[in-house]
Amino acid sequence: MTNRNIDDIGRSNSITMLTRTGFSFGDFSFNLIWQGTALFLMYYYTDVVGIAPAVAGTIYLIAMIWDAITDPIIAALADRTRTKWGRYRPWLLFGALPFAVSYPLAFSSFEALPVSPVIWALFTHILLRTTYTIVGTPFNSLQARLTDDAQERSVIAGFRMVGAALGSIAVIILTPVLVSKFGDAREAEAYFMAACLSAGFAFIGIMFCFFTMREPKEPTVKENLPSLWDDIKSIGPIFIKNPPLIRVFGVIVIGSICLSMFSKNILYYFKYDVGRPELIMWALFLPVLLFMLMVPIWVWVAGRKSKKTALTIGMTIALFGYLAFFFNPSHSTEMIMATILLISLGTSSLPVMFWSMLPDTVEYGEAISGIRAEAKTFGFGTFAQKSAIGINALILGFLLSSIGFEANEALSESTLLAMKAVMALVPALGTVLIIGILYGYDLDQKRHAELKTIIRNRKEAGA
Repeated sequence: MTNRNIDDIGRSNSITMLTRTGFSFGDFSFNLIWQGTALFLMYYYTDVVGIAPAVAGTIYLIAMIWDAITDPIIAALADRTRTKWGRYRPWLLFGALPFAVSYPLAFSSFEALPVSPVIWALFTHILLRTTYTIVGTPFNSLQARLTDDAQERSVIAGFRMVGAALGSIAVIILTPVLVSKFGDAREAEAYFMAACLSAGFAFIGIMFCFFTMREPKEPTVKENLPSLWDDIKSIGPIFIKNPPLIRVFGVIVIGSICLSMFSKNILYYFKYDVGRPELIMWALFLPVLLFMLMVPIWVWVAGRKSKKTALTIGMTIALFGYLAFFFNPSHSTEMIMATILLISLGTSSLPVMFWSMLPDTVEYGEAISGIRAEAKTFGFGTFAQKSAIGINALILGFLLSSIGFEANEALSESTLLAMKAVMALVPALGTVLIIGILYGYDLDQKRHAELKTIIRNRKEAGA
């Protein structure tokens, strides 16, 4: 039996404020560590530990290959989990502590250990990404499980992006402040302490998320689940038969590879080109603050027009921002910050729309195949992000080496110009590619409602 609030498996279309807040705290926790890793870990490897940029990029590549093995396994296991707490919440409960511990280890350099810094960095990097998968894939899968209403998913995505922004702000303020306080002589210690504090807050946030979430009840009939191996093998066909998922996957891969070039180079740009490393915190903080203000606007645009339209508008604005940044001849702080904020204005649409569009592809896959694969679908999203960040770091490492970058040394004008091109023109190309990918995306609210009707009729006929 169905009604307008609860569907036939107990999935609610009306989400309470406590649930939205709890989900927001979850993304706050994950972004403390995700942004800390994305913004500071590459710099920590090259300028603090002294690892060559190409070698540091290779560490990311090896970890990405490891993700290709672990991500589908965790996704399949999460979809098969059945407990009194639900399918995905137990993973938060038991994975939060290992996840929190692994983050400071990635920013540690225990000189007493009988291993090289490169081996230790590789081991801790893989450990961090593995624990991230263990809690991240089930957490992301909760969004599709909480509601099947497309607009409510945009609202939830908005809440989680506010949480993500607050997590970004926390780590952006905390890390540079500690680095400045400890000084250059104790830079490694400062990064480790910042990671410890971030990990502690992340653990508390994930626990709060666990206790405030409620998953819909499972069917009372006994399920005939396939073997784990058959479940893993089904992931490929699920992806291939879902064109909207392929496009969303392409959007986040291109976005993470290309657009992340800008944020990863911020530290290098202000240290070596502008010569004012004290501005790094503001260059990272102000865009996140603007992002928080833009989240409800992008949710509104998506509701009035479509998610595709909102993201297309955002990428167009970002494109102009990247070009303005590259062709800006001035080192004026005001001009630099203005172009950075213009870029942030546009790119703020990407995470909001991605996490709003991805759960809609779950219903597309279910309507086409009859199989609901939440964790596997969100596993694609998680793997896309992590693998793209790995590719990004690999490319950036080799590009920095090829243009003559030397850590903690004065750089030539040609090297600085090449660094600026990597920082701005590569993301500009990425925005063009994303707009092209979105051109054929047709999973709007009307189409999504039709898919839900197909699913509901099939279930009623089966009942």
